[in-house]
Amino acid sequence: MGPDKTAAKQCLLSADRFLKESRFQDARTEIEKAKKFDPSNVYVLAFLDRINYFEAQQKKEAQVSAAKAHPSPAPAAPSPQPHAATPPPHAAIPQPVKPIVPNVPKPAPATTEVPLASAPPPPVKPKEAPEPVAPARSEHRGVETTLEEMKRQIEMLTHSLEQEKKAREDMSKQQLQSTVLQLRTSMEKAWATGAPNEQEEEALHKLAISLSIPENVELSLRREVKLKMYSTAVKEVISKRQLLRSSSSTLEWLRKVYQVSMEEYLEYETKFLLDLVADQYKGTLLYVTPNVKTKDELIPRLKAAGYAVVLSGTPEEALEKIEKINPNIILCHTEFSPGSLSGVKFLHLLRASAKFNFIPFLLLCESPEVSQLKSSELRQHEGFLKKPVDVDELMIAMNEKLARFRDYVSSLS
Repeated sequence: MGPDKTAAKQCLLSADRFLKESRFQDARTEIEKAKKFDPSNVYVLAFLDRINYFEAQQKKEAQVSAAKAHPSPAPAAPSPQPHAATPPPHAAIPQPVKPIVPNVPKPAPATTEVPLASAPPPPVKPKEAPEPVAPARSEHRGVETTLEEMKRQIEMLTHSLEQEKKAREDMSKQQLQSTVLQLRTSMEKAWATGAPNEQEEEALHKLAISLSIPENVELSLRREVKLKMYSTAVKEVISKRQLLRSSSSTLEWLRKVYQVSMEEYLEYETKFLLDLVADQYKGTLLYVTPNVKTKDELIPRLKAAGYAVVLSGTPEEALEKIEKINPNIILCHTEFSPGSLSGVKFLHLLRASAKFNFIPFLLLCESPEVSQLKSSELRQHEGFLKKPVDVDELMIAMNEKLARFRDYVSSLS
């Protein structure tokens, strides 16, 4: 997958997260970014439809909530009339109380007779404003159910999109895996010593066409191989100390050889430097030596090989430092001044320690001591070299002992 498609994928995932958080504008921004990175992506329109749908749903819910929080105002109750100077009609003359005669019909009044006053009407109570009706519990539960259903649908749709996308990627990988591997191998051979010439580039392009590799995949693979081979060349040049006037001029020269633009270098600069440091650093080396001359000659070579060197003049001093530095390998001379431990006794002391008895250990001995050390029972992570020390031979022996130590550690896990 090319960098643009990868960037588009990250934008879609961010848009999905924003959509779940109802951050619709942020989701639209991510969709627009994805559309710029990968205009042919089929998921862009689907995400826009999802955003529009859920944004409309949220507006409806907001309107319903606003209507419930602020119901329509009821008609205002009539304010009570103030006491007037003249009494209102039907209330000026109090009506005498008439005795109730059971089962005696009352004679109908004459049509021309006007009663003094009709019976007073019952007092009219002012209308009270209706209390706001609380939403029904069933309606509240219905809204919660709708929200839960929407969330479930979002999760199902997101899961379906991820599954579909993964299935498409897996199919593409299976179809392109063998052909891409073949093209990558040819590209790495062509870029082994720098950028290929026009004839080699044309041959690689024809090979990609014959393998039915899409053009965008070919370009992405070309960039990947170019940066990889450039990084490998930088490591080899620095490890062999074949620098030009300075490290910066060496890197600039290699960039021209491999046609790495400054933008590409700056984009991957951190990775280049981290890989370079990781490859160069091999661990801490405890060097126990009484010989100043040998120390001055050997230490620069050890540091150049990637070791952090800690010096000790005697085994006793080394025993004091070993707890603090916890070395990855120990390099020790066999003979020291009278009254001090020998290198062999120092080795025996470390064998008795459960914490340090598996540290790789190399003795540097004189010629008469070789036969004695050969007959001794040295372990697989222990060894010796004859002085004067050949640096290349020393590096090979150290790498061998470190490899055995790593194998031992791996066997414990």
